[in-house]
Amino acid sequence: MAWCLIKKYTEEFKEKLKTGEIHPDILIGLDSAGRRNFFAQMFGEENAKHINALFESKILLKNQKQGYVTWAKKVSGITEPARGDLVSRINRLDKVLNPAEEKLFLEDLAAQKLGIGVTPEEAKRISELAKKTEELRKFPEKRIEYGNALLDFNDYVNSLNPKKASILQNVINLPKTLKSTLDLSAPLRQGLPMITRKEWYVAFANMFRYALSEKAFRGLQADIISRPTYELMKDGGLRVSSLATKLDQREEEFMSQLVSKIPGLRGSERAYVGFLSRLRADVFDTLIKQAELAGEDIRKGSQAVKDIANFVNDFTGSGNIGIKDKYAGSVPWLNSALFSPRKISATVNMFNPERYLNPNISKTARKAALKQLVGLLGFATTALGLASMAGADVETDSNSTDFGKIKIGNTRFDITGGNANYITLLSRIISGKTKSGKGKIYKLGEGYKGTTRGDLLLRFVRNKLSPMAGELVNLFEGSNFLGEKIKLTSEVRNTIEPMIISSFFDLIKEDKEMIFFALLSELFGVGTQTYK
Repeated sequence: MAWCLIKKYTEEFKEKLKTGEIHPDILIGLDSAGRRNFFAQMFGEENAKHINALFESKILLKNQKQGYVTWAKKVSGITEPARGDLVSRINRLDKVLNPAEEKLFLEDLAAQKLGIGVTPEEAKRISELAKKTEELRKFPEKRIEYGNALLDFNDYVNSLNPKKASILQNVINLPKTLKSTLDLSAPLRQGLPMITRKEWYVAFANMFRYALSEKAFRGLQADIISRPTYELMKDGGLRVSSLATKLDQREEEFMSQLVSKIPGLRGSERAYVGFLSRLRADVFDTLIKQAELAGEDIRKGSQAVKDIANFVNDFTGSGNIGIKDKYAGSVPWLNSALFSPRKISATVNMFNPERYLNPNISKTARKAALKQLVGLLGFATTALGLASMAGADVETDSNSTDFGKIKIGNTRFDITGGNANYITLLSRIISGKTKSGKGKIYKLGEGYKGTTRGDLLLRFVRNKLSPMAGELVNLFEGSNFLGEKIKLTSEVRNTIEPMIISSFFDLIKEDKEMIFFALLSELFGVGTQTYK
C-alpha cells in the first residue's frame, strides 16, 4: 500500500529543508536508529520509518548528492517497492545486509524491503543464506540441494517474524484433526478420483517413507519447491500444502498444530500431506507438458495453467471455497464449522457438467477431468461387481442409504470416497423417494411428520458439520442427526476419538469377524460403518 506524508507534514518538511534543520551532513552522521528518532520527533514514529528507509536507499547510490535531492522530492509520495523473488532482491542489497561497519547498517531500509525488522547479525545470516541459495540455483544437477537451501532460507526469515496461529483456532479445530489421525487415509479418500493414474501409485508407495521419516518429508518439500514448474503451480493456485504455522496453508483434516505435539501422531500428518502434495505436483507437471505439446499457452498467468490447477485440486479433494488470499485467515473458522469445506466444493465441482462442456476451459484440463471421472466410475463399478460375484451384498438403488456400498455381515464399505452420498441425495430429491437399509421404500412427505426434501437437505448439511459444531447441535437438539438420544460422555468421546478407533469398537460390538479386513480398509481411507 502506497505511503505519503499528509499535507501538514509535507509543508513542515519543506520548511525544515530551507532552514537547514534537515541537512545531509546531519543525517549521514547518524546511524539508522538515530535518524529514525530524528524524524520521529518531527513527523511521528510511523512516518519516520518510511522517510528513513527512503533516505537509506538513496545514500547507497554512487551519486549521493543526487540521491539526497531525489529523496527530498519523493518524501511526500513514496511507493512500496515491487514484490518479486525475495532471494534475488536480497542479493541486490549487499550494502544493506552486509555493511562494512555496524553503524552503517541501514535497518529501516532492510525492514521495508523484507517486511520484517532485523538486527545486523540477522541481516548477515539472511544474506549468507540468500547467496548460498542463489549459487545452487545455477546448477540443475543440484536441484534438491537448492530446494533444501531455499527451505532453510524461508524457515529462517519466517522465524524472525513468526505468524502464530490463533490459539482458539487451533483448539476448535483439534477434535477434527484428532478424528483424522492414526491412519494413512488420503489415498482412498481425497486421492481416490486419481486412482487410475500412475502418479497415484508413485505417491502411494512414497507415502510410507513420509510417515516414518521427517527427513523424507522435507526431501519431498525440497523436490517440489525446486521444480521448474513451481512458480506455475503457485500462479495457477495449485494446493501444495504443508505443516505450516499458518493454518490456512495446511490440509483441512489437519488444521490444528496441537496434534503434532502428541507423540506418534505427526507421522499421520506427514503421510496425508505428503501423499497429496506429491500426487498434485506430479499430475500438474504431466498435464503442463501435455498442454504445451497441444499448443496451449502455459505461460505464467494463462488460463490453461489455472484450469489445470483447478482440475488437480478438485480431483484430489481440495476445491476452491471462494475465499481470497487477503481473507485466508478466515479459512480455519470455516473449517471449524464444516468437516471438509474444500472436499465438499471439490465434489460439487467434479460433477459439474460445465467442466466437461465449456469450450473456454483448457482442452487438456477437460480431457483429463473426463478421463478421471470415467475412471472413478469404472473403478467403483468394477469393485462393486466383483464384491457381488464373491457373495457380498451390493446396493445399486441410488435412493438407498447403502447405495454404492459393499455389505459383508454387519459392516458396510464405502469404496466411492463418500461421493455416493451426493448421488443419493440428488436421486432422492428428484425421485421423491427414499429406501432404508432394510429395503423399505418411503415417499417423501407422506405420513405423520413424513421426511421432506428440506429435511433431507438439513440432515445432509448436519452430517457435514465438524465434530465440534456437530456436537453443539446435538446438545441443543438433545439427539443426534439420526434422532437418537445423546449421552454427554459418549458425545465427548465421539468428538475426539480417531475414526479408526471408533470403527474398532463398533466392530468389537457388532461384527468381530470383520475386524482385520475392516480396519485395514479404514486405514487407507475406505469408510466403514458397522451396525445391525
